[in-house]
This record gives sequence, structure tokens and C-alpha cells, in this order.
Amino acid sequence: MRVQWRSPGWGVVWLSWTMLWRVSPVAAQYDEPHSYTSIQARFLAAGVLHRDFAPRGGNPVPDSLAIRFKAYMPVLSYHHGPFEIGFGYTRYTLLGSTRASVYFGALMTNEFPLAMSRTHALVAPLCVAADFTKAEGGGAERDNFNIASLGLGTGLRYRYMSSDVDAGIRLLAIIHYSFEGLSTGSGSSASFLADAGLILRSIHIGDGIALGYRFRYQHWSMSNALLNYRVASHGPYLGVLF
Repeated sequence: MRVQWRSPGWGVVWLSWTMLWRVSPVAAQYDEPHSYTSIQARFLAAGVLHRDFAPRGGNPVPDSLAIRFKAYMPVLSYHHGPFEIGFGYTRYTLLGSTRASVYFGALMTNEFPLAMSRTHALVAPLCVAADFTKAEGGGAERDNFNIASLGLGTGLRYRYMSSDVDAGIRLLAIIHYSFEGLSTGSGSSASFLADAGLILRSIHIGDGIALGYRFRYQHWSMSNALLNYRVASHGPYLGVLF
């Protein structure tokens, strides 16, 4: 018995290519969904801020009693994911005497993605902020600036993410309720924060390093107009992940 092989007809070939053409675009259009995870890095950082403190326009305090200085303030900070806390201290000369200024601040953020891919994200952070600022005046202790503030804010953040690098730029605007530390006076304050940060996990110091630059502006509007001041500060920081 002789078996004779016959090649498939052109109809079969055409049908096979047609089925493949119809299936291929479906497979090409599938993409694994992305989920956003906020920064989980934990690090200690040391930095310095150039701090410019002065009365606001309309503050009735006499120039002889006004607190006004420009000084470099060393700052230590702790960062753990969306939480950060910092402390700074500096000294300056006012009316021929050496005075001190203290800053303490804490920030907790929760980020909501607006647009993202595997390596890029644009998010809207919502934050809760607290800060305390003290600056000694040239007169009695009651003339010192001692103001604590609690606030809420929002802004924008761009973030680049990879296995070894996490980089971002953040802008925040915060509105605070402010109160005097040594009396019952109160008021409000507004602050603006801009910072840029870079986390490098490929640097073998601890679990990596963090470096960045920050700018912060805050002004106070108090029931006691003698306490209406503003401060602008900016400077770099360097941290070690652990």
C-alpha cells in the first residue's frame, strides 16, 4: 500500500494566519497593573540650613527690640517612610549679645498616585505637620519668640523608582493653627516646603545613602502683632540608611 502525502491547501494556511493575527494584538495589549508604594527607606541625616529670621511688614515691634538674624543652623533628622522629624539649633548676635534659636519639626504624609508607570510616579501628598520655633530677643524673656504650630497641607510630588535609586521632587503648602508657648495668645501660620532627594542603595555605606536639598518658608499672623515674623531656610543634608 502506498501512502501519498499532500501539502495543506492554501485555505488552511490562510485560516491559520488569520487566527494568529486576531489573537496576537490581544496578547500585546495586556499589561500587568501597577500599584504604588510610598517610600519605605529609613535613615538618619545631618545637614545645615541657612536661616533668615525677621519681622514681617506691619509688625509694630521697635527695631531696637526686633528679632532679626541670619545664621547657619545645624539640623539632625530621622526619616522612616512617610514620617520625618528634625531638630535644629543655632546661635546669633543680637544687640551685642549672643542669643539662641531652636527649631523642631515633624511631618507625616500619605500619598495618592495621579499618574504612574513602573519607574515614574506623580502623586498628591496629604500631610499632617507640627513645628516649634524659638528665637531669643534682646529684651526680657516675654519678648522671645516661642510659637508652636499644628497644620494640614497638600501638594505635588514627582518620583523616580528603581531597584538601586529612588529620587524625587516635592512641593507642599501647609496651613497651621499656631499658639504662644508662654501665654494664651494664638493665631495662624502658613508654610511652603520644597525639597529634592536622592536615595542610592548601591552605595555600600550602611544600606545606602540619602542626600538632598530643602527649602522652607513660614510666616506667622498672631493675635499679638508683635509676634508676626517670617523665616526662610534652605540647605543640604546627607543621611545613611539602616
